[in-house]
Amino acid sequence: MREVIGREYARVDIEPPTDQPLFNEMTIHHWSNLRLSAIRSNPLGLRSLPGEPDSASQDAYFAVLLLDGRYRLRQHGREAFPQVGDWTLYDATQAHRIDCPDRFAKLLVAIPRPLLRARLPGVEHCTALRLPGEQGLAAVAGALARTAMAQAATLKADETALIAEQLQDLLVKAFAELRPARFELSASRAAALDRAKRHIESRLADPELNAARLARELGLSARYLNDLFGAENTSLMRYVRERRLARCAAELRAGPPACRNLTAVALRWGFNDMAHFSRVFKQRYACPPRDYPAGADDTF
Repeated sequence: MREVIGREYARVDIEPPTDQPLFNEMTIHHWSNLRLSAIRSNPLGLRSLPGEPDSASQDAYFAVLLLDGRYRLRQHGREAFPQVGDWTLYDATQAHRIDCPDRFAKLLVAIPRPLLRARLPGVEHCTALRLPGEQGLAAVAGALARTAMAQAATLKADETALIAEQLQDLLVKAFAELRPARFELSASRAAALDRAKRHIESRLADPELNAARLARELGLSARYLNDLFGAENTSLMRYVRERRLARCAAELRAGPPACRNLTAVALRWGFNDMAHFSRVFKQRYACPPRDYPAGADDTF
């Protein structure tokens, strides 16, 4: 079990129950740029220390929807006690502790850290907080996650990609409400950053896209753009590369390896150097693009 948790989630020390056999059942769906997991387990404690992730699967934020039992999450000096139906969030690369004193069930939505940091500035302020799930966007996200898990066997690749995008949108907007009022990104900077991201998304296929061109098209200086993205611990062109890689990965997951045209996928999303594409893809996803797993269910 520790091997599976370490591969799919985070490196952890496991504290199994002392008075009953260890039982832990996981069903994992890899959909587009998120993973949806269902977990049922006997009482369990998990403790993780900070460290660089061993793989892309560990370089993620985990949104947790509690389905049954009790759950305590500690991270960044905060402590959350979600009730059944509530959400909470943690950074798998940072020190955290999870305690479930009873038999429990939960859904996990894993979102790559670069993606969530790009879409939710200040996400580090949202971890280990309880997001009530009885109303609003959190309730809608919970209903969608439950239904998607129940219907997973009937869904096609393009349908799971659509659900993944909608679930991410809902969770981003729901967790944004947890950010403190003192959050420093001003309205004007937030608007500029959002406009830049939307423009970049529409231009990812252009292999000639660079900082100077983006600055000219957006009517902003390259220095200011890099300052905007620097607030999210990235840079303008690093963000462009991450978004291109995410688009390529989504396409590769949608079909079996035998049917892939790696050159066509790379060119479609702005990579015109295959050696460079293979190198940065392997750095990001811990495997070369030809070996990247197609969308599939792994049940343990």
